[in-house]
Amino acid sequence: MKILNTLLWPFLLPVLLLVYLLWPKSRPHFSERLGLGRQRPAARGSLLVHVASLGEARAARPLIASLSKKVPLFLTTMTQTGREALVKAHPGIPVSLAPLDLPGLWGPFLRSRRIRGILLFETEIWPAMLGSAREQGLSVALVNGRLSSRSFGRYRKLKWWIRPVLECLDPVTVQSDRDAARFLALGARPEAIHLTGNLKWDADPSALAPERAPGAGKWLGTGGKKDGIPLLRILGSSVHPEEALLLVRVWRRLVEEGYPVSLVLAFRHLETLPAFLSRLPSSLKVSRRTDFLEGGERGESPETGDPSETLFLLDTYGELGAVTGLADAVFVGGTLDPVGGHSPVEAAAHGKPILWGPCRDHIADLAETLSEAGAAIEATDEAGLREALTTLVKDGERRVRMGHAARAVFEKSGGALGRTLAVLDPFVEGLFPEGVPSIY
Repeated sequence: MKILNTLLWPFLLPVLLLVYLLWPKSRPHFSERLGLGRQRPAARGSLLVHVASLGEARAARPLIASLSKKVPLFLTTMTQTGREALVKAHPGIPVSLAPLDLPGLWGPFLRSRRIRGILLFETEIWPAMLGSAREQGLSVALVNGRLSSRSFGRYRKLKWWIRPVLECLDPVTVQSDRDAARFLALGARPEAIHLTGNLKWDADPSALAPERAPGAGKWLGTGGKKDGIPLLRILGSSVHPEEALLLVRVWRRLVEEGYPVSLVLAFRHLETLPAFLSRLPSSLKVSRRTDFLEGGERGESPETGDPSETLFLLDTYGELGAVTGLADAVFVGGTLDPVGGHSPVEAAAHGKPILWGPCRDHIADLAETLSEAGAAIEATDEAGLREALTTLVKDGERRVRMGHAARAVFEKSGGALGRTLAVLDPFVEGLFPEGVPSIY
């Protein structure tokens, strides 16, 4: 690695400078991308917990909170939004953007932060990070492990590279039997694998509470009935631009046909909003959550009139779990776009009927459980989505059955946090032999 470091850095430095100058979004906390920063490490050393982005930061919150009561932690993430979520959720714990996975960055970073061991979340496997950890003799574990069909296929082609990496991970807690089989096939040691379930089912109750989205009910308004049919509020959760446009088309068509339907969109990536808004008809009435919040709780709610005539945009972070509780049905984003699907856990926790497309590889086990329980409807295209929503508008009893089924799945699928902590107890004790109370 030292030879590679010497050869590559003369070429990497100009590229990094161009990225900084030409890509403004990269500038916040850019020094952290280079392994720098002002975070003060714990004197006794820390366990590094690394998550990918916002979704993983949310899912890891209960685990981080439990671990932080026992040992010093240092948190890293790959994205700005993930960093913001970690800072907000875990004040007092040092948080940094992860260094770029380049030779020469991770080694000094791990030494200067006095890292004793690394805990990876899901599939965060980075060559330079793990190579540096191996050089420094650091133990590495992976929790909530999952391998989508796409990732498994890609890693299988690189098995010669991934096998030595996975052989060094101990323990590896996985979400499902399918994930266990895939990790074993790629070279993980059988004794290191532990089936603990999906940590995302152990949702943080505070993230779902109405207090997390003050005044949201006032913002969304209320609607009456049309021909005896009450207003149906649909939430597009963590949607991507193309499926958001599809939802808008279906919603407008249903309203034109006389159905009382309101649409709320929460984008996965807020930076895609300007381009999305530019593609909407100029006559369409839009109410943004940030516009409501600018006036504060003392301000007046935007004049929306009939909620079915206004498109509501949840353009904030940290409020989705609470706003999900105000919906009557939830479309899970990333399932009509070929992304693989985002978490349906918030919808299940609130007992909401679920809609999604066929692209659910990233949430395969969650989706399979919810589908078998009768909590979800699949729509493969615009026509299918329109048919599914029409059914839910008309059939209140089915909505109730689906919601109850979703909540039942959520209630019986928990417990992954306790099982994961039990597996991690020996790992953490090995990192802090001077004495650590039992985590479990």
